[in-house]
Amino acid sequence: MQALLQRCSSVGAKVGIRQLSSNTAAIVKIHRSLYARRYPTMVVLPNGATININYHEPRRIIKLPLDLSTLTEAERKARLEKRKPRQKIQIQDEVEDNFNARKYVKFMKKE
Repeated sequence: MQALLQRCSSVGAKVGIRQLSSNTAAIVKIHRSLYARRYPTMVVLPNGATININYHEPRRIIKLPLDLSTLTEAERKARLEKRKPRQKIQIQDEVEDNFNARKYVKFMKKE
């Protein structure tokens, strides 16, 4: 048994012994025999950058909120104005009807 262990330790990587570290754990996939159901989701950060993650709920996109305290006063006012509901604009057409059909009688053909 002792000889078998010495041979395996001298061969090392050829036998399949892995040297795990924090670097390999961060780069490779999740090593589990049972996987919880995860859904591919895109996270949009407040600065516009996107990250693809596996999320426990089926969602396509998650947008993180913007911290208003980090904005300037003008940007904050513009953001708050966009949140308010828009007022409907009522357009009233005033049509001046001064059309006289008798002016165009001479252009009509008689048959």
